Parts: sequence; C-alpha cells; structure tokens
Amino acid sequence: MPPGEVSLTLHTLPLFKGLPEKQLGLLERSAIIRTYVAGEMILDEHKEAGGMYVLLSGRAKLFKLAKDGREQILYFFGPGEPFCLCTMFDRRRAPANASAVEESRVLVLSGATFEAMARQEPSILFNILRVVSRRLKEAMDLVESLSLREIPGRVALYLTHAEHGGPKVATVKLPMTHRELAKLVGATPEALSRAFRRMAEDGLVEVKGRSVKILDRERLGALAEGE
Repeated sequence: MPPGEVSLTLHTLPLFKGLPEKQLGLLERSAIIRTYVAGEMILDEHKEAGGMYVLLSGRAKLFKLAKDGREQILYFFGPGEPFCLCTMFDRRRAPANASAVEESRVLVLSGATFEAMARQEPSILFNILRVVSRRLKEAMDLVESLSLREIPGRVALYLTHAEHGGPKVATVKLPMTHRELAKLVGATPEALSRAFRRMAEDGLVEVKGRSVKILDRERLGALAEGE
C-alpha cells in the first residue's frame, strides 16, 4: 500500500473523528488494507472475525445462508462503513457472512489494539454506539418488514428509506441488482418484478434498470406503512 495510506484513511473516516493523534497512531500500527475481488468472502460466520473491518472502496454485503443454500441479505455496505463491530472486544465467530459485491478494499483493525485504544480514549465508543444504534434500528425494520408486510410493502419501505430528490420527484439509484434487492426484501426475482410492475401500474414508481423514480411519495409511504 502507498506510504501513509492507512494514516490518511483513519483521519478521514467519520468513525474516528475527534480521536487524538496518539490513538490514531496506535490504530495505524496494527491496521492493514486488503483487496477482495467480486464474490470473494470477507467474513465467514463459521470462523473467528478477529477485529473490526471498514470498507474503503467498492461494495460489500452482509448475509446469512440457510441449509438449503438460500441467501438472506441483511445489509449492503458502501465506502466508509464499518462492520463486524460486535466482535471487536470478544474473539468469536462472525455473526454473519460478508462478501465483496464488486472489487473492494477493506481496512482491518486489530480487536485487541482497538480495545486498548478505547480504554485510553473512551470517546471513540460514542462513535461506535451511534453506528450500532443505527444498525439495530435498520435490523428491526428488516425483521418487521419480512414478517408483517407483503412484498410490495417491503419494496416500498426500502425505497422510502433510500429515496432522495426534490419535493416533487425523487429518484432512487439502486446500489444493487434487482436479484440482490430481491434477496434483501426476502422475495424471488420474479416476485420482485411483479411488485415493481404492480407499483408502476398504480402510478407509484417508474422503473428503468437500477433507476427508480418515485411518482407518488404519499401513496408509496402509505404502502410502506401497510396501509
């Protein structure tokens, strides 16, 4: 890796905002950067994680596998996102699998070093708590969506969380394929296509590849809420 790359990375990540140089230096000495090709496993739920991971570039997904091979995607990560936080202070197996969706670079931090640093500078724990709280809320939303909503409602909930744009028309650029989105919302690709088609016929969205234009925010929000 280029000289100083780890140091530059640590200084720019929101997770480490406000940390003194001494603590950043401690992390830098134990950190490494790994590159993964698309489809390569980053974490295996049957093996120890041994630290904390931060996605620097590319995209990755967190997922569980059923015994019959079915995949349930739990979360998609973008650049700057930390993951495997729950194993930082306790050497245990990863809670789920993680793999690269496209070529990705990952910063790996030693759990033991991170714990030593946190004892010296507890303020970092507030940054971790913010991330964990957000992930817990998203996990609760996913469980509620999969158990209480029909597939169109699940898709609507995802879109309402992801949408951005002006007051009249919002556009969601899906960071994944339709097949990956189907796994995220617990549907087959065919069921997802039917849901998108039905929502388009009802005037809620317009779908062109990975671009989803939201035509009626109010009704889409009502669908997401199960109304």
